[in-house]
Amino acid sequence: MNTGDQIFVTNGNLSYVGFANPVGNKVSFNGIGRDYQSSFTSNTTGTVYMSLLMQVTDTTSLNSTIGGYFSGFAASTTTFGGAIWTRRATNGYNIGLTARTSNAAIVWDATDNLMNNPVLVVVSYELVSGTANDVVKLWLNPSSTDFGAATEPTPTLTTTNTGTDLTAIDRIFIRQDSNTKTPFLDIDEIRVGNSWASVTPATTGINEISNNNTIIVFPNPAINLVTISSKELISHVNIYDFQGRIVQEYDFNETTDIKLNISDISNGIYSIVANTTNGKSFSQKLIK
Repeated sequence: MNTGDQIFVTNGNLSYVGFANPVGNKVSFNGIGRDYQSSFTSNTTGTVYMSLLMQVTDTTSLNSTIGGYFSGFAASTTTFGGAIWTRRATNGYNIGLTARTSNAAIVWDATDNLMNNPVLVVVSYELVSGTANDVVKLWLNPSSTDFGAATEPTPTLTTTNTGTDLTAIDRIFIRQDSNTKTPFLDIDEIRVGNSWASVTPATTGINEISNNNTIIVFPNPAINLVTISSKELISHVNIYDFQGRIVQEYDFNETTDIKLNISDISNGIYSIVANTTNGKSFSQKLIK
């Protein structure tokens, strides 16, 4: 795991036409710095999917030949697979994929993605019986007609591992590699599941949860204690992991300032959803 600059929670969201409405804020980072991982139940067979919205805002220092990887699946703090790569291109940047992390095995999509434009990325890692044969796929900006479908569409990129396969997947990671390998980048709406449909929810057309500045969460990232300061009276708070599971739940007696002890939850990315006494809900992202 790298050390140095934090990954920051910043105001605003990324969105994609037809995709589920965003909640909370986004995370922003660049260059060399700390890596973050979020764990889930270990998968030793089948396929694991992850989706995220990404927006590159600056590629000035990014290498134009190999670049670097910034996210993917993992079996430990140092054993990665299904890595998503970026490299500087003539009119923006390209996105690539590796089964593991060898830069000799990158497959690139030739599209020049423009800076400051959100891109929807879906990646999957299939744990195949046998050795040196796991299959990894990546989709870039899939059609909204495929959101929530029972069957995955044709991928943008596919690669089959020829080296050592992952024996399990139990986490995802966000990585700040180096100044020439990690661009200025925003990431939002990370989802993980065991099906295409579980990570590609379609919009309901209704903003059910507001993400304005009614609640403020600090410090963020946090280690042991986090404070919620609200402009409205809070009656209930849930903390969700990125798979939508409640990891902590609290009831309150109409208060505007709350301290939560999060020391017993794993490091990762969470959403804090606060319900107010007038029936409204507000959400902010939290990094632990």
